[in-house]
Amino acid sequence: MIKRYTPEVGYLDQDVFDAFAFHQSVRAGDTLYLSGIAPLQGGLETLELVGEGDIGAQLDYILAVLDRCLHADGLERRHLVAWNFYTTDIHALAAVLPDRLVPWLGAHRPTSTTLEVQSMLHPAQQLEITAIAVACS
Repeated sequence: MIKRYTPEVGYLDQDVFDAFAFHQSVRAGDTLYLSGIAPLQGGLETLELVGEGDIGAQLDYILAVLDRCLHADGLERRHLVAWNFYTTDIHALAAVLPDRLVPWLGAHRPTSTTLEVQSMLHPAQQLEITAIAVACS
């Protein structure tokens, strides 16, 4: 069975998901797929960037939203199996990742891909992360 939904986790308003025709979460069996999480909050008319000019702050915000998405589905960080990082500044991201990801993940490290892209939805956005988690013991 496939379940498509957008959990209430204090992230984006429903009108953003409706306007761009996607859900934050799709659960297919034991696998949870999370749409790109961006350092944004609010609705279409009030959309604002979190951490402008500070990729570390953007990463912290995204990790907090990711945590809340996992918990909304009864999962934890240890259930992450893969994630992808999309950034407009790969060198700035590489400078902040070690200090933040190692303690955030602990021993349960997923597979990972990091790509530099030209631009994102918000002109000052520097980062977006997609993730896949699997519900198992």
